[in-house]
Amino acid sequence: VLVLLLLTSGRDPGIIPRNTRPPAPESLGANVEPGPGQTASLPRTKDVVVDGVTVKVKYCETCMLYRPPRSSHCSICNNCVERFDHHCRWLGQCIGLRNYRFFFMFVFSTTLLCLYGHAFCWVYIRRIMDSEKTSIWKAMTKTPASIALIVYSLLALWFVGGLSVLHLYLISVNQSTYEKFRYHFSRHTNPFNKGIVKNFAEVFCSSIPESKINFRAKVQKKSGMPP
Repeated sequence: VLVLLLLTSGRDPGIIPRNTRPPAPESLGANVEPGPGQTASLPRTKDVVVDGVTVKVKYCETCMLYRPPRSSHCSICNNCVERFDHHCRWLGQCIGLRNYRFFFMFVFSTTLLCLYGHAFCWVYIRRIMDSEKTSIWKAMTKTPASIALIVYSLLALWFVGGLSVLHLYLISVNQSTYEKFRYHFSRHTNPFNKGIVKNFAEVFCSSIPESKINFRAKVQKKSGMPP
């Protein structure tokens, strides 16, 4: 569980590098829709076709690029992230293309750990009952730590168990949390749904793309800034 926690929180989620050279107006397609406060030379959205379904991609004014399909800008991290799922405040990290697999495995393994701890406490109480030939209530009073752990594991299961079930469903239909609660794709209009088997294979068996961010690169000093 701790290894998966580190892999999820410490890995680049799929940050898209900011574009220092915004797209020229003449390079934009004709099928575009200007947004409020923008000129026609730099439209807010444009249409791309994914598996026969038209999907709108938006221009990010912060990163100065048209976000690829399924990408979104995280207001907390202030970065565009590929296949953006959500920003996890518990981990302090975005969940996206490069760490979603580890995030799900972390949540699911935490669910199993809660189940194991819950069951182990009841087994321990049962052993006290058998060894001392006493009732379940008296056995429970002899191990208050087990009672506390039973209550704690039940509360934790309510959250991580529900989260595991939700993401099992999202993986089966190839949707992200962001898409589920924002776009509401149906089974027939979701261009990314390849079937349950292929959807699971895409998440767990596909190779993880290399990070597009060079974390060892030197930060370029902007002109006009003091040394």
